[in-house]
Amino acid sequence: MRHHSFYFRGPVNRDNIKAHNLAIFSQIAEGIDEETWLFHLYRGDYSKWFREAIKDPYLADQTERVERRSNLLPTESRILIRSLIDTRYILPE
Repeated sequence: MRHHSFYFRGPVNRDNIKAHNLAIFSQIAEGIDEETWLFHLYRGDYSKWFREAIKDPYLADQTERVERRSNLLPTESRILIRSLIDTRYILPE
């Protein structure tokens, strides 16, 4: 399942935190440092994972819109992406 998981690594591959599904992704995304969050956000890694591994083109398209908005604070982009996930999927608390 390695190729289906998302790995939060950051700009210098400092981390190697594995999210193998959307529930784990959302939990990690809430607590990951801003540098790592933004690194993946600006590279389009989240939408790519949603499209290729999760197989949800709508979620990927909507996430791409968030990824392109450079005026958002890291907290705002996290909230928007989490909201996109929450509206499409029921995640465990």
